[in-house]
Amino acid sequence: MKKSYRIILVLFAVLFLSAGMLSAQEENQPEKKVQYNFINEYGFFFGKNVGFSGVFINGISINKMDNVGIGVGYGINTGTFQEVPLFLNYRHYFDRGRKLMPCINIAVGAAFHFWDEDLYVTHEDDSGFIYNEYYASEPRNGIGLYATLAGGFRVKAFSFTGGFFFRTFPSDNGFNGGIEAKVGYTF
Repeated sequence: MKKSYRIILVLFAVLFLSAGMLSAQEENQPEKKVQYNFINEYGFFFGKNVGFSGVFINGISINKMDNVGIGVGYGINTGTFQEVPLFLNYRHYFDRGRKLMPCINIAVGAAFHFWDEDLYVTHEDDSGFIYNEYYASEPRNGIGLYATLAGGFRVKAFSFTGGFFFRTFPSDNGFNGGIEAKVGYTF
C-alpha cells in the first residue's frame, strides 16, 4: 500500500475515533447549543515546499466545544506557486475550566494549484554539443490532496495551531508533508 494512502487511512481513523468518543460523551451533556462561527487563520508551512497560507472556515459551533465547517483558502508556495484549498474542517476544544483551551484541528479536502511551466527547445551545435534553450512559459493547473492534523489552543477568540500537513503537488506529481503553524481569530 502506498505511503500516501496509509496517511489518508490514518486521518480517517482519527476522525472516526474522535466522533465515537464525542458520541459517548453526549449522554452526559445537557442540550446542545448550536451557533454560527467564522474562523480565519494565517501561517507558514515547511516541508519539501515552503509557503504561506490563509484559510477561512464557515461553520457551526456545538456547545462551544466542537466546530464543523467548510473551508477555503489561498496559499503561495515554492512548488506550484499558488494554491486554493477547499476542505472540510473539524475542531474540538477541551474545556479545562480555564481561559486557555487546548484543541485538535483536522482538515481534509482538495487544493487547486496554478503554476507556470518553463518550456525549452533542444539544439545541437556544429560540434555535436546538445543544449536546451528556454523559449516560453506556459500556465498549468491541477488538483491535489490537502490535509492537516494539528493541535493548539484558543484564548477567547484568538487561536494558535501547529501540526502536520499532507499535500500532493501536481506540478511534480509529488507528495509533500511537513509542519505548519497558524494564528487566527474566530468571529
